[in-house]
Amino acid sequence: MDFQRPKPIENTRLILQFGSGGSSLVLGLVSIVTVLLFVKMLFGGRKQLKLPPGPGQLPIIGNMHQFTDKPHISLWNLAKKYGPIMYLKLGSQGLVVVSSADAAQEFVKVQDKVWADRPAPPGADIFHENIQNIVWAPYGEYWRHLRKICTIELFTNKRLETFRPLRTQEFSQLVRAIWDDSQEGKVVDLAVKLNHLAFNNVTRMLLNKRFFGADVAAQNEAFRFKELNTRFMSLAGAIIIGDYIPWLKWVTVVTGFSKYMKKVKAEVDDMLQEFLELKKNGKSMDEKKDGAAKNPDDFVDILLRQPAEDGTGHLADSSIKSVIQDMLVAGTDTSSNTVEWGISELVRHPKVAKKLQEELDRVVGKERTVTEIDIPNLPYLNAVVKETFRLHPPAPLNIPHKSMQDTTLGGFDFPANTQLFINIYAIQRDPKWWERPEEFDPERFIKNPEINLTGNHFQLIPFGSGRRQCAGMPLGLLFVQIGLARLMHSFQFSLPDGQDPTTLEMSETFGLTMPRTTSLKVVCKPRLPNYLY
Repeated sequence: MDFQRPKPIENTRLILQFGSGGSSLVLGLVSIVTVLLFVKMLFGGRKQLKLPPGPGQLPIIGNMHQFTDKPHISLWNLAKKYGPIMYLKLGSQGLVVVSSADAAQEFVKVQDKVWADRPAPPGADIFHENIQNIVWAPYGEYWRHLRKICTIELFTNKRLETFRPLRTQEFSQLVRAIWDDSQEGKVVDLAVKLNHLAFNNVTRMLLNKRFFGADVAAQNEAFRFKELNTRFMSLAGAIIIGDYIPWLKWVTVVTGFSKYMKKVKAEVDDMLQEFLELKKNGKSMDEKKDGAAKNPDDFVDILLRQPAEDGTGHLADSSIKSVIQDMLVAGTDTSSNTVEWGISELVRHPKVAKKLQEELDRVVGKERTVTEIDIPNLPYLNAVVKETFRLHPPAPLNIPHKSMQDTTLGGFDFPANTQLFINIYAIQRDPKWWERPEEFDPERFIKNPEINLTGNHFQLIPFGSGRRQCAGMPLGLLFVQIGLARLMHSFQFSLPDGQDPTTLEMSETFGLTMPRTTSLKVVCKPRLPNYLY
């Protein structure tokens, strides 16, 4: 809100006109001192902040009315008018939105530690009694401890390599299921199959447990688990009005929404606790046949052996459940959505699809299936993967950061506790960095192979960058690489009923992830000998 600064000299002149003689002079001086003290109290103790430009704000709600159902696009359009560093208000909460690679580098590399905190997640006081997961935990000793476990114990190349046979089995199951449908002339709902694949992939690493495609009991358990997880994600991404306008917190209570949130959280916790109790009692999640090879230690086995952040005892059950929940949220929909977007783009661009398949046939041939070992020798595949992540980042606004102290950056002032959105969607479509930014063109990465996804090239940061970069990036990237490679090597994809591929609907739905609005349904024609399926 802009304050009208008083005009003390004019006001003093009016006061001095009352009375005459010495008493009038004393009265006048007292009045001057009083006014000056008032002005100092009102303005002198508060630094006049130089905030970035931004749209005007309405009372109470700030700029909330300018957020559409696709906020990454509405904020991008506002940034075209107000610049790459833009200031808004969500209710009473200050928010800075960054929409250029150069600005993003300043915030999450140059001032990485200042902006390494997280705001409280939606419904924190109801839905997250103690924020103990990696994604939302405040920056501090506890978060650093969990992050260290992830980078040293879970997502290392050596650890991921131990799970390669399990990933290979899951992708082979996917390819076989699609082949079976093709033999029966069925149209394949690729979204459903990829989602089941991603879910199994994560749960086998987490719990040594395969859900989808197993026996009937496991299948039912899978649907229950998936349904609970979907409800949890939906609530975790909900806009809770009381988070932004504190005096409206009562709305969440009287509508029954807070009660529903607690119910869902309790159901998820109970289910995860069941899995933990089985693991702690030394029971296998999956029955092993006599003589079957022992599976590697899963992530929960490893987490159960980790000490608490103070170095004593063991990691609390609540912490382990939070890590499991993070992996289920971050490791399923994000990966499967990205592969689905990649196939969608390849269907729409048959020349690109042909070039990718020619590379696969040249490097791998048609007498065996493509494996993870082949990926470094497939530069065009990797260019397709990068271009898919560029146009379809899994989290287009990243997960918000928060400043831990007052700071100055880019000539602007930011008070502590300011939220930060990095509009990855806008950055990865910036014409400063990308020719024809709206076009799907993997050739741009053949010409510039040095640009990678690790967070060091700020024009391409689908996994974020800095301290809060996605810890599961190695696994997510590997899933998309082998997913696109196996599918494109195994099948020729087309649209049902002879639909023109250029007319394929490509709209997106914004949320914690960014899936296609309509799932991709395709006709699949095998490309390899039958014995490879």
